[in-house]
Amino acid sequence: MRQKLFIHIGPHKTGTSSLQRFLFNNQKELLKRGVFYPIAGLGARHAQHRFAFSIRGKLDPKDRTVPTREAELEPLFADIRSSGADTAILSSEAFFATGEAEIRILHSCVREFDTVVVFYARRQDEGYISSYTQRSKSSTNRHTHPIHVHLGNPVKMGHDLDIHGHAASWARVFGKENVVARLYSKNINVPEDFLHCIDERRGKGPVLTSAMHQFTTDKSYNLSPSLEATEMTRLFKMQCEDHDQRRMAFKLLSKHLENGRPAAKLLSTADRRAILEFFRSSNEKLFREFFASENKFTPEQLLQGPETQRESLTIEDTTKVIVDLIAKQSAAKRRSVGGRLRRAANRTARVLGLARRI
Repeated sequence: MRQKLFIHIGPHKTGTSSLQRFLFNNQKELLKRGVFYPIAGLGARHAQHRFAFSIRGKLDPKDRTVPTREAELEPLFADIRSSGADTAILSSEAFFATGEAEIRILHSCVREFDTVVVFYARRQDEGYISSYTQRSKSSTNRHTHPIHVHLGNPVKMGHDLDIHGHAASWARVFGKENVVARLYSKNINVPEDFLHCIDERRGKGPVLTSAMHQFTTDKSYNLSPSLEATEMTRLFKMQCEDHDQRRMAFKLLSKHLENGRPAAKLLSTADRRAILEFFRSSNEKLFREFFASENKFTPEQLLQGPETQRESLTIEDTTKVIVDLIAKQSAAKRRSVGGRLRRAANRTARVLGLARRI
């Protein structure tokens, strides 16, 4: 029998980082159960992003080079063949928005395997917010626009929001029967759900899901920044071009403002409704073709309850942050001075104690 290959294609902001970290940290435990997650050549990453970049001919932002397919493909597939496992997993959210011509290249690369493509569908109003916070906090891009600029055409905030358009491209190449759609929400355990998907397609019973308690998990990874941290970082980027200073500013602000308002409050109910209406037609196709159900991403279902208004960063918010940071700096200085005095006193006491003994 051919080895089975699962390609997890994302998209972005659907728990991809937590899943990839889970697969990376549990590589040995997964292999014991016949599932191989190749980690050779990943470097500081936890996923096969360079392989995805090579398929798309895309620049790797880490080293500013375009990886070649030969250099990435051969060692990766050699590891899979020699692993002894009946199943292998590749993961990169960089795959999702791949053009159909490049998907056909990937398809030709994996002909020796029994391949299953897996993606997660997330309601676009939440995906829009997550894409905005990601772009705002990134130190290397030029995104400084406020969140409401792209409400008329939400795809401009993130190409991955066109879920059906990209999923249909993968289905045309790999066959719809080989493309598995899963629903994403903040309430699901993505690693457990993904292992459940593998168990279903392997046909060997709940081999992986029954062993969840033996796997290492990390639920604190990649937490979303608050509204205040997001907006202050974005405004800082407008005035500062230095990537290191941008990175330091976000780290400081996200830590200091971790208990601020959720960034989701930047959008009103009317804003969310506009986003979901924009995708209504394509979401109807998505659910009909990949979930065999009615559209579950309608504003009628998702936006019940009282109407909410937009919230924003105010001058008072900014003033409070500055005052708090000044107070923290002053307290740190006092602790530093007090610490030096205590250390000097202890040294004096030791010297005097030694003198008494002499």
